Amino acid sequence: MATREGAGGVSEPKQQRSRDSFAKVRAAVLALLHERGTGQFSLAEVSARAEVSIGSIYGRVSGKAELLRVIQAQEFDRLDVETAERVAAAGIGATDFETATAEIVAVYAGILRENRDLLSPFFVMGVDDAEILARGRRSGDAGQSVFVRALLTAASAHGVTLSDDDAVWAFEVFYSLCVRYLGLGVTATATPHDAYRWSELLERLTRTVFLTLAAA
Repeated sequence: MATREGAGGVSEPKQQRSRDSFAKVRAAVLALLHERGTGQFSLAEVSARAEVSIGSIYGRVSGKAELLRVIQAQEFDRLDVETAERVAAAGIGATDFETATAEIVAVYAGILRENRDLLSPFFVMGVDDAEILARGRRSGDAGQSVFVRALLTAASAHGVTLSDDDAVWAFEVFYSLCVRYLGLGVTATATPHDAYRWSELLERLTRTVFLTLAAA
């Protein structure tokens, strides 16, 4: 079967039928991740959900661990591009730096919220899988760079002095609070998820980031 290299280093078949088959597998895995919140499901469940034989799945990957890594690579590649595009556009045209900061915070937090069901299981699996952890960290680092660059661009546009280090620290504060609220990688009961409405959280996050920058 003719193939080409795809996401995660796994060969991607040129035949449309094979691509369609793996697309069903991918959709099945994403659905199970959404339902379970972890990687606790079997290849047999994936096979049944996708209506694709286990033999066909093994024709692409060596087992469930590699399948999850492939799915993570594909989805995180997509998410990295989306994050870069949306966050880079945030704050442009804002009337002042505080408004620009609010827009950057809202956009990035919104992306994390929209993709919570994708991100959280991989946070959990990264505890025991070094490859999944490393891929997650690459996306985290990329997201930080995008966020910091957006803040620095906004600061420059509004005549605000802002160092790289201070922008990075503002991201660390924002990201830690946002991840905790969304419960990424932990049980929902371990988060203040019900303590604030989403709009209130965004207001608090913006205020925290802006005050962090102002005090720097």
